[in-house]
Amino acid sequence: MYIKSDDVFIYPTDTVWGIGCSLYSEKGHARISEIKKTSINKPLSVMFTSVEDIFNNFNFPSEITLAWLIEFFKLETTLGYPAKTSKLKFPKWATGDSDYISIRFLETVIVKNIYNDIHVPFFSTSLNITGSNPIISTEEALSFQKKYASDALFFGENQINDLSGTSSTIVFLNENLDFEIKREGRRVEDVKKLLINLFNH
Repeated sequence: MYIKSDDVFIYPTDTVWGIGCSLYSEKGHARISEIKKTSINKPLSVMFTSVEDIFNNFNFPSEITLAWLIEFFKLETTLGYPAKTSKLKFPKWATGDSDYISIRFLETVIVKNIYNDIHVPFFSTSLNITGSNPIISTEEALSFQKKYASDALFFGENQINDLSGTSSTIVFLNENLDFEIKREGRRVEDVKKLLINLFNH
């Protein structure tokens, strides 16, 4: 299934089912907001398939090493980091009303295949109407597509329902290493320990 530049796609993450589009598709970005019935200015996470790409494309302080990032992203997390530190050119609609980019990383076969089609990071957010419960089963995801997003491509029809069912822990971190946990996921205690260790080096 080939993804065209403005296509919206539905796929499983490690936590819940997601919906996304190319980072550079303003049309796709607007369509996701329409499907989810949310503000177009609400920032969406940006999915990467390589921690090395994240490390190389943002200017992190010396305390944030590649090894630290690898451990961080193992914990079902999203990292909010100042957009001004990025070496990538983010389009004006990518951050909405925020000065931060919300960074996600997954290395699943499906996510890699999506990336190999579009060759750029992509927007990613939960597959649901804003305010309703996240979707964790393939059956629910297919039903959602049929009802609300029939124009979206669907990846993962044979997905075994082994998603955690809990949205990722969101941590906003700045260049001074001040952090705020915006949303707690199921591994938040491990995330807190990792953040505390950041200050002990």
